[in-house]
Amino acid sequence: MVKDEKTSIWTLPNRLSLLRILSIPVICFFISLQENRFFLLSFFFFVLAGITDGLDGFFARRLKLKSRFGVYIDPIADKMLIVSCLVTLSYYKVVPLWLTVLLVLREFLINGIRAFYAEEGITVYPTKSGKYKTAFQIIGISLLLLNRSFENPIISGSSYMEPGLVALIIALILSIYSATKYLLGITKIA
Repeated sequence: MVKDEKTSIWTLPNRLSLLRILSIPVICFFISLQENRFFLLSFFFFVLAGITDGLDGFFARRLKLKSRFGVYIDPIADKMLIVSCLVTLSYYKVVPLWLTVLLVLREFLINGIRAFYAEEGITVYPTKSGKYKTAFQIIGISLLLLNRSFENPIISGSSYMEPGLVALIIALILSIYSATKYLLGITKIA
């Protein structure tokens, strides 16, 4: 049940989503400095932003503060955070560009579907696989940032794949799976 427009957009859950959006330039700036200590700072800010993702939903349910604005701003904040970090990490050759492109294209597709159905008054809610995908993206990016915050990265330049990249590849698999579920769900609605 989503409350109507009578609910203020300045609820605690919505503020947490907006805080996540505001953290994006800080995280990307620290990544761009390409120094160990700034990777560590970007890691901490990214983890805090990821925590706000869980907290906004928790408080919305617990305090019965769900709102239409929150239903839309929460996934947008998630996408903005993930996409901005992936693009920045790809620019600095931490994440392969092909992986970022595929993950970002999926986000555009799903947001387009949501926007289309929102015009019809239909809310398309995130699926469990979509939530798992987001969790693996957060884990993957966190691991990549943490690994680069050490003077000698734990895994770098070796033939083994970094744990952060493994998590992002799992996120890609979940992305494809959840996008398929969305598309199949559309055919049932349409």
